Amino acid sequence: LLSFLVWFHTSEDSSAQGNSSDETRVASQKRYIDDILIPLLQTLLQDPDPEVTSAALRAVTNASKGHGRENRRNEDDSVSLSSHQSHLMEKIDPVIRPVLSEAQVLKLVPTLSELSSSAQWRVRQSAVEIVPALLGCTHKLETRSEISQLCVKLMGDRVDAVRKSAAECLCHGGRNLGSDGSNEVDVWLSTIVMPHLEACRNSADCKQRLLCLKMVEMILVDIARYSSSSYNQSVEDEKEGTDGSLLVRRILDIALSLCNDKIVNVRLNVGRTYGNVINTLACSDLEYVVSSLESQIAEEKSRGINGGDRDVIYFAQKSISAAKDRLKCFSRK
Repeated sequence: LLSFLVWFHTSEDSSAQGNSSDETRVASQKRYIDDILIPLLQTLLQDPDPEVTSAALRAVTNASKGHGRENRRNEDDSVSLSSHQSHLMEKIDPVIRPVLSEAQVLKLVPTLSELSSSAQWRVRQSAVEIVPALLGCTHKLETRSEISQLCVKLMGDRVDAVRKSAAECLCHGGRNLGSDGSNEVDVWLSTIVMPHLEACRNSADCKQRLLCLKMVEMILVDIARYSSSSYNQSVEDEKEGTDGSLLVRRILDIALSLCNDKIVNVRLNVGRTYGNVINTLACSDLEYVVSSLESQIAEEKSRGINGGDRDVIYFAQKSISAAKDRLKCFSRK
């Protein structure tokens, strides 16, 4: 299946020159995918052996990576999809090729939804880790919204690893969009991701609020790297009032609203989160974070006779120090 998908994509590229016989052949191959391969993939996804299920998911993910035969020589098919996807997430510029049509992707969504309810947590994790590859095959916001529900559902999973994978795939899904310089990444963040970020922030479950902070970190990094908005330029130029800067400020507010959370682990992770994203923030946002964290420290010290939790104060002070060092760099330019 993996070999055919990669070969088919290569054949489709070669037919782009307009040869009518090539176009007829490609049309026939697309019908073959619809009539034979998609049903085959759906059958494999329902296999009782989770290794078979993971291999079927890995076939589409690997075929979408965009390096053909060279990639396959370096791929160890015994590596778990989770390990493979984590490696993919760490790449600075992941390349996703649309090896399936949007209609073909929609045929797989119901099967993946069933897998997201599997009793085996590794199968649930594998089901959500295919999301970035599927998003790279889509163009319509409605389709992307439907696919994102796989992530949303599993962000509430009882297993930490599944929740983390689901949040990563939701936040990083925009990396595979807008490669033509469009604003699809920004639309993905504002329309799909932000409502769920706010829902995690407002959850009564502290694990969801912790997940919110992790998502904040991932989103801010992606805005700096992949967004077509002007925020990544404003980091250097200190431009305010752009769409990008307004989105970032909205994200900062969501995280900073957890500064006085009733759970200590949530409060200390606010400072820890901003320590990890200081280099992605513009000057005005750095000043805003410093002011907010200083207020958090003052509030923490006023808690009880012992002056609050030392770890909360430590991580807030550490982030303030890093932000001030970054502000000094701005002032020298």
